[in-house]
Formats: sequence, structure tokens, C-alpha cells
Amino acid sequence: MTTRIIILLIIIASTFSCNDKKVKLQRQNEIHKIVFATGGCYGQCPIQVFSIDSSLTVKYQGIKYTGNNGFYIGSIDRTLFDTINIKFENINYKQLDTTYSSTLDDLSTELFIYYGDKIKRITSPLSDLPDTVQVLYNWLLTTQKKFVLSKTNDSLKFETKIEKGLPPIMETINFTTPTIDND
Repeated sequence: MTTRIIILLIIIASTFSCNDKKVKLQRQNEIHKIVFATGGCYGQCPIQVFSIDSSLTVKYQGIKYTGNNGFYIGSIDRTLFDTINIKFENINYKQLDTTYSSTLDDLSTELFIYYGDKIKRITSPLSDLPDTVQVLYNWLLTTQKKFVLSKTNDSLKFETKIEKGLPPIMETINFTTPTIDND
């Protein structure tokens, strides 16, 4: 009788301990938010800004030359957020300069990387960035087209400046023709 009870307990214990649900470990990402903006160029470069944070929330504003003009909210999956972190780690984002600038006619970019209690801000025309960073920026621009977004009537606030452009000139400036005194 006790042998049967022991065998029964072993069967029950093995049934519950052999649960086929696997526990997936979540990656410990150092970066908890990025904000990426493109501010146009001498042509039809996209003027847009988006942010992605560790809650997997995406906020997007398309301003000009984008497929989505206006304000949008959406989300991404954990795998994409982990991939973003890995790609930034691979380019040693903490070691990057904050400004790269030698050209004026290429796509303007601005990036904020929030990690720990620090913020890394990088501004640059795209072509002035190191090659590895250019590849990452182009990947971000391609990836953002895959976001599943829903239009919102809310105004979203972003830390960036370059997508805002210059304020319009409200008045016309008239110059008078100079006169020459021949005295």
C-alpha cells in the first residue's frame, strides 16, 4: 500500500514538475528610451520624429515628406526593443561624439538616448556620421515604417528641435535702393 502511494506521489510530482511552459528570460536593456528626429534637407527628405520607450510605446509625428503626417501612437514588440538596444550597444553609443558636422545639404538628424539616469544627444547630418552609425540610422528609418500606428488627435511633445524647422517670417522685409552722394 505504501509503495502504491509513493509511486502515485512520484507520478503526480513528475507531472507538475515537467510543465512544458518555458520561462523566457527578459533581456536587461540599459537603454530605456530613444527619440529620433529627421529635420529635412535641401530636397524632399522626411521631416519626422518618433520615440520608443521600454514600455514598448511608440509615439510618432510626421510633418513633411512622410507617409504619415500628423500625430500617431502605437507599440512594438519586446524583440524589436531588444534589437534596438543591441544595435546601439554594438556601435558603442556612449563613446560617440555629440555633434558631427561638415555638410549642410544632407538629412539632418537628432537623437536622444536615455540610459540609466543619463541622456546622450547626437546631432548631425546623416552623411557626417561614422559609417556604423549611418547604418543604424538607416535601419531606424526603415524600421519605423513597420510600426503599427493609430492616428491620435492628441498633440505629442518631443525633446527634439530639428523637426520643427524655422518659424515662418510673418512680414515682408523691403529694402530701399541706396543712393550715392557725389559731393
